[in-house]
Amino acid sequence: MNEAGPVTAAPPRRRDWAAYSAIVATLVGLLALGVSAYTALLQRQQVRAQVWPRLLLMSSETQQEMLVINKGVGPAVIRSLRVSVGGVAQRDWAMLAKTLGLKPDDYVQSTVNNVVISGGERYVMAQFPQPEVWARVGTAVKRIERRLCYCSTLEECWVVDTAPGREDGYREVDRCERVEAEEFND
Repeated sequence: MNEAGPVTAAPPRRRDWAAYSAIVATLVGLLALGVSAYTALLQRQQVRAQVWPRLLLMSSETQQEMLVINKGVGPAVIRSLRVSVGGVAQRDWAMLAKTLGLKPDDYVQSTVNNVVISGGERYVMAQFPQPEVWARVGTAVKRIERRLCYCSTLEECWVVDTAPGREDGYREVDRCERVEAEEFND
């Protein structure tokens, strides 16, 4: 015996199963949140792939036309078009026709601004039905520079431009900006 009294052993520690359960539940919840975020990211990438447009600016010798082709799977909304010949901005079809030495009945044109081009669609900007006109204009078409800015339905935007002697240039942009002094108003 001890002068202070009998020595008693401390009671055994009891396990707090509720605290363990709370910690496990929190970890499971965090894991579920992580899986959910990863799944949302994968779904966003899948949706982007399903609506991705890819425009090509072309001219066809056999069809005697200037055209835009959407080689992507989703629609492209054209927001801006700039056309220049020899570095001089062309404001509309009348100005471009004058620069190329065309008369109004030498060509048939389409409106391109704010047009939606579906995936796989071929859109004719201008056609030159008479072979003799195309023979004269065909070489001039190679001097025409076109800059097209378009967006997907998710508002992801790209610029495609052509210049004589080089392949189409593509770049992703935050948004399509219109510079009215340079826009081709068709």
